[in-house]
Amino acid sequence: MAKILLTKLQCIVNDEVDEDEVFLKFNGNKIWPESGLYKGIDNSETFELNVELTVDNPHERTVIELWDFDYLSANDFLGTFEMTIGSDTSGSYSTSMTLKEKGSTASYILFWEIQE
Repeated sequence: MAKILLTKLQCIVNDEVDEDEVFLKFNGNKIWPESGLYKGIDNSETFELNVELTVDNPHERTVIELWDFDYLSANDFLGTFEMTIGSDTSGSYSTSMTLKEKGSTASYILFWEIQE
């Protein structure tokens, strides 16, 4: 078992014309933001996250999903942040998003730390 701390989410390029309404999921559950349905984020903006997660098997790939909230249609699955966490590799890292939505321009970076 390992503990990770998601520290920041940085938007390089958003998907929508004005701003994206984003939220994060882990193992099918919404983990951020803690209150509200989403956070509005625009190009070059960064949000502090402070989300702690426990990863049961640190040697398997851990996947954090980024979603864009939509009122009138299904939410858009923008992409994933994938990481493999070794049991003895504490430190700070960043992971670029792997795009999942066809035709999207979204680009995000997730910053995280492995806790001892």
